[in-house]
Amino acid sequence: NRPWVTLLAILIVGRYFLRDLQLGQINAFLNMLLLVMIWVMIQEDRPDGTSKFMSWAGILWGLAAALKPYALIFFPYFIIKRKWILLIWGWTFLLFSLFIPALFYGFKGNIQVLQEWMTTLSLSTPDLLSTQDNISLLGCLMKWTGHQTLSYSVFTAAVIGLSGLLFLIVLKGKEKHDASVLESALLLILIALLSPLGWDYTLLMSFLGVMIVLSHFRDYPPWARGLLVVNLAVIALSLYDLMGREAYAVFMSWSVITINFLLLFAYLVVLRFKAVR
Repeated sequence: NRPWVTLLAILIVGRYFLRDLQLGQINAFLNMLLLVMIWVMIQEDRPDGTSKFMSWAGILWGLAAALKPYALIFFPYFIIKRKWILLIWGWTFLLFSLFIPALFYGFKGNIQVLQEWMTTLSLSTPDLLSTQDNISLLGCLMKWTGHQTLSYSVFTAAVIGLSGLLFLIVLKGKEKHDASVLESALLLILIALLSPLGWDYTLLMSFLGVMIVLSHFRDYPPWARGLLVVNLAVIALSLYDLMGREAYAVFMSWSVITINFLLLFAYLVVLRFKAVR
C-alpha cells in the first residue's frame, strides 16, 4: 500500500526482469501468474473469505507449472495448507496441458517428447552447475568445493533442512492473518535457489520478498537494518556495466549473489518468528 516500497523493490530487482525479457524468457510472466495466484489464494485466509475462487488459483498454478516446473515447489505447501480444491483444479489443468501436444504428435509421440525433454535436462545440468551465471545453491556449492558428490550431499542436507524450517514457519503462522503471503514469498525465492539451473534472472521471483522486508524495515533492530541496506545495495548495484568484466566475473564465480538472497530469505524467516507476520 506504500508506493515507495514498490518503487524501491523495482529498483533493487528490476534488472532481473529486464534481463529476463532481453533473453526472451517467460519467468516474469510466470512470476505474475504466481503472484495473482497468491492474491486469489489469500482471499480464503481472510476472516470474511470463502473458497469460491480456489478453483481459479488452482488453474493459475497449473498453468504456471505447465509453463515451467518451478511452480511445483508449491505442491507440498498446498498439501500442508490443505488447499484441496486448488490442488484438484491445478493438477487437472497441468495434466491436461501436458497431453495437449498429443493432438499433434499422437499419444506415443507426446510421451517420447516428454522423455526426451527429461533426458536432455538431466544430461545438461551437471555441466552447467559451475557456470558463472548459475546462482543456485547447488551451483554455489560446486563453485566453492569443485567436488560434485560433496556438493550434492550438502545440497540434499540443505533441502531437507529448509523443508523442515518451512514446515515450522507454516505451523507458526497457522493462526495468522494472511500468513500465506510471507510463506509464498519464501517459496518464490527458493525457486531460484533450489533449481539446479537457477540462472541469475530467475531472482526476479524475489520481488514479493523484497517488498515484505522493506515494508517491515523498522521491525528489525538497528544493526540488522544496516546489514539489510548493505545487502539490498549489493543486489541492486552488482551490475556488469558498473563493476566491469573482471570484477563481475569474480563476484559471480564466488556466488556472492546467492549469499545475498539467502540472507534475504533469513530476514523473512525472522519476521515470522518475531510474530510480525
